[in-house]
Amino acid sequence: MFKVYEIHELTELKFKFKLDLNPATNEYAPHIFIRHLIEPEEAIAAFLNISYKSWNQVYKRWEAYSKTDDLHIFYNFINKKTVMIITAFRV
Repeated sequence: MFKVYEIHELTELKFKFKLDLNPATNEYAPHIFIRHLIEPEEAIAAFLNISYKSWNQVYKRWEAYSKTDDLHIFYNFINKKTVMIITAFRV
């Protein structure tokens, strides 16, 4: 399986987003946009504004909510300076 990622960098953090093939355009776009219409910048803002987070032991990931951005994000740390945003969505 071919995996493609998009990386957004801040001063000291990198955010990694998996890209999925958009069937409408036949181009790669962030998974969070194709599935939930969330832009990577919105997910990064939500990460920086986390109001609540918990560790999901079953799926081995952080699950967080940003009240400021009204956005749920699921993520993991690849290392101390790289965050993989698994998904982001609004309820």
